[in-house]
Amino acid sequence: MARLVHPPPVLRLTAFALASLALVACAGPRVAVTPKPVHTTAAPVAAVAATPAPASPPGHWYFEWLSADGTRALLRRLDGEARSTLQTRVVDVETKHVLVEDAFPELGKLPTATIGRKPNEVAELMGRLAAPTFADDLVRGASMAEAFPFGSCGRLSTSPQGGAIAFNAGDWLYVADSRGHVQKRLTTQAAYDPRFTPDGRNLLFRRATGTIDKVRAKYELFIMPTDLSSAPRLLGGTAGARDRFAIDAEGGVAVVVASQEPHIKTCVLSIGLKAPFAVKKLACIDGGEQLVDSTLSPNGRWAAVTTQKAAKDSPSGFEWRLRAVSLATGKVALDEPAEPGLLVRAVSDAGLLVQSGGGGMVAGIIGEPRVVVDDLVAKTKRTLRRPVELGHRGFFRSATELVVVRGGSVAVVDLAQD
Repeated sequence: MARLVHPPPVLRLTAFALASLALVACAGPRVAVTPKPVHTTAAPVAAVAATPAPASPPGHWYFEWLSADGTRALLRRLDGEARSTLQTRVVDVETKHVLVEDAFPELGKLPTATIGRKPNEVAELMGRLAAPTFADDLVRGASMAEAFPFGSCGRLSTSPQGGAIAFNAGDWLYVADSRGHVQKRLTTQAAYDPRFTPDGRNLLFRRATGTIDKVRAKYELFIMPTDLSSAPRLLGGTAGARDRFAIDAEGGVAVVVASQEPHIKTCVLSIGLKAPFAVKKLACIDGGEQLVDSTLSPNGRWAAVTTQKAAKDSPSGFEWRLRAVSLATGKVALDEPAEPGLLVRAVSDAGLLVQSGGGGMVAGIIGEPRVVVDDLVAKTKRTLRRPVELGHRGFFRSATELVVVRGGSVAVVDLAQD
């Protein structure tokens, strides 16, 4: 059986490559000088005593989620041994204290690919999944993820009431009960990115449904009951949906960007999180350029994308473009050439859009880092005077306050104060 794989990445910069590593299961860190993982109990985040962040090298950390109330950040470390032990921490945004810190070596031992690699791969994998140490990793990982949107951390997700845990083992998607005992593999096809609905009754995920252009895998969204009482159901119109979701303030609708140009047009979709799980196109972007990066506001009111296409007369070899759309009206609020190297990082529900990166990229050489802020409502643009490192991803916790990663901790940048 030929293995279906993700479409080849179009991101070319080091920061982008680091972000792609974040597609593994939920992670939790160890202090660099400690030979064994630091484990916590499965207690809720609020019950764990706060401790200062360990004095270890900053490392490369990925900002997975900000809690809905803006008080906690979920970070995963992507460098060194942390990648194999899947290190994660929860940081208090105000105090910068580490609330929970853990590592998941058994999850880290799962294969990165499973379909068609060798004849006995199913038996070998099931033996690993049945181990008590693996179940313990699942339960502890779920306890860290449950306070964040969709109960998710990377390729692990837990239902809000703690009744089930979904996770990826290579290209396969499994569901376990609250004790970490694996119940079922959901599909024989490649499937990824499990997300439980806020009411905990259904599980949303991406599954391979064939190919586009006879080469690259085509992925669409599926929904199924958490209790596994019926088979997964295809949500039509979701081809090309990506793994970054936003959710409206009422928790009734998920918002996602779908794209695989030139075969699947770049559009923003809304997906009802209760039956009949209606799918609607909120806005589409003309031009046919390849999507480089995208961002959604916390409650799905705005979307912004950076795109590119080959351009022989450009010093960088590509023509970059920035677009932002209001999802309330479906109208494009901003459509202009983008400076090479600048990517969308975050957008607030009030329409404050942030780009950052090295400016003036020529022949692969990136210029000085810059942060550019567009007010999509007031139609103004400015470059921050003070140097600010935003990393690959940030989250707005208010109309102007942006939470970003700083080493293994976080910082709040108030864009109204610059």
